Amino acid sequence: MFSMYDDDGLNFRNNIDHLYSVHELSPSQKLKQVKKEGDGKFEEALYKGKITKEATNAYKQVTDLDTRAELYHVEQIMSHRVITVDDSKTIMECYDLMKEHCIQQLPIIAENKLHLKGIITRHDILKYLIADLADAKENIDTPISEISTKKIITTDPITDIRRVSEVMIDLNLNAIPVVDSSDILVGMVSRNDIVKAVASLPHFQLWG
Repeated sequence: MFSMYDDDGLNFRNNIDHLYSVHELSPSQKLKQVKKEGDGKFEEALYKGKITKEATNAYKQVTDLDTRAELYHVEQIMSHRVITVDDSKTIMECYDLMKEHCIQQLPIIAENKLHLKGIITRHDILKYLIADLADAKENIDTPISEISTKKIITTDPITDIRRVSEVMIDLNLNAIPVVDSSDILVGMVSRNDIVKAVASLPHFQLWG
């Protein structure tokens, strides 16, 4: 399952096919939890704290996967410890954090410390500074709220790793925040996590 957030919060939650169909919509074109008609298994497939056999089977049915196939879930490979910031941080502070922790992006968390407000990447910062090199020294103190991405794609911990890999490649994402059914950030899955999974998980193939 994938979700999309903007300034107003959650505006989409469904499978990969529906994600591609709405990805280019503007934030004002709200699409609240689009579902296939008669898809009664949708809510069952959302992650609610424990990946059970029943939840896995419900997920397979919603996403039209072979119910006999072994799944590897995002929860199995994601980073549970996520470095986050609030939108009062400056560009320089965020860049230093990324450098310190060897990461490429930082989720921006609301004041309640639970819900996502945006995401800032190393690419965003460098692009902003390079666009105005003459004032780069002053611009490093710019609040990240001015350049961060407000439209965020996230995934659910129960999602198949292969589906997440496909979205990362198609939408050119280095990492995807992982949220539960209450829209609370519970982890982060990156391309590096997926490469490690390919190297270490038995019988796991991205394009099997």
